[in-house]
Amino acid sequence: MMPHPRSRHAIPLLLKKLRFSPVVAIQGARQTGKSFLVRELLSEKLPYLEYVSLDRRVDREFAAKNPETFIERFPNASPLVIDEAQKAPALFDALKYSVDSNRAPGRFLILGSTEFSKLSLIRESLTGRVSRLRLYSMNLAEALGATINPARSISLLNNTPRFTRSQLLQHLERGGMPGVFAVRDRNERESILRDWLDLTTDRDAMLFSKIKADPDLCRQILEKVATLEEPDAGSIARALRRDLRRIKTHLEILTSLFALHVLHPHPAGTGKPWYFLCDVAFSRLLGASFERQLHTWLLHEQLSQRSYRDLRESQLYYYRTPKGRIVHLLIQSDSQLSALQVFSEERILERDMALLKALSQKLSSSKVELLGLAPARISFPAGQGLRKRIEIYPWESMA
Repeated sequence: MMPHPRSRHAIPLLLKKLRFSPVVAIQGARQTGKSFLVRELLSEKLPYLEYVSLDRRVDREFAAKNPETFIERFPNASPLVIDEAQKAPALFDALKYSVDSNRAPGRFLILGSTEFSKLSLIRESLTGRVSRLRLYSMNLAEALGATINPARSISLLNNTPRFTRSQLLQHLERGGMPGVFAVRDRNERESILRDWLDLTTDRDAMLFSKIKADPDLCRQILEKVATLEEPDAGSIARALRRDLRRIKTHLEILTSLFALHVLHPHPAGTGKPWYFLCDVAFSRLLGASFERQLHTWLLHEQLSQRSYRDLRESQLYYYRTPKGRIVHLLIQSDSQLSALQVFSEERILERDMALLKALSQKLSSSKVELLGLAPARISFPAGQGLRKRIEIYPWESMA
């Protein structure tokens, strides 16, 4: 199915990278719109672009056997776009050689639905020569054809929401996969999502020849990521009664395929890395609670918005107390920390604020912003010696 023809917020950053780097890599999960973005959305801006996909067997085999000659077939390309580049690992050394001979910017644009890593048998040939851009499934603003979030605060929350509650709830159900979210029929949409999951576990996971992947185990892991209260490797292994090393290996595969996001615990707390599905529609399809859907969507919004705005100065974490209480997202910069809690119910009581207050006291050496996402805009007292208020924003303020 063709991606829905919405513009993408990544385009300005992509064009900027092409002006400065000889090789730009666009990476992301399958069917997030990488090929469509290049072939359809950039064709007017890059009139000398030439596109070749290694999904085509004859091109893939030629690139694998004659990588340098393959590149020389496109002397006038600006840039030469190589889709599914990871399917011919020998190309990466050839690209390195070509770039070392001519470091002009914007020569190559390589697309891949697999992380370029040892796991995919691709050496880091292009270290220092490639600029990377991660493409995610559409965030809420992209799916609705709106401009990028204008918020400038560390939390990226808007004082006045740009979207309605019904638009957000529809996005939680449909997600942002370009070929899926606009399908009106629910059964057809869910069928397409299941096909995506099957292709990822049955075909894509098998590409990692270094590891013998188990498609059934991949599917079971994705289901547990959606439903477990703490979706870390140990919890998944215990729930499936499988060897922890085997679970970690398959989590590495699914992460390399961009099917999963990883969120690490904050150093001030406890816990292990948590895993989240790459699009909220998969989370809902596989039985996630409403709170987990909101948490998955929040992480996706933060990752995509920060990627497209090239915001590198802050890190994302979750926070877990020794007793297992959770703050859903911490955004840490050198000078400030924003603690962001998701409230999935309409009624919020003073005791619900206790965890945010305790975290603020524990991290009192840094500037801590206490925030929440809930159905409505509310302010709560934060107590003596802390910020005067805990600001609660409507869920849809995140976009």
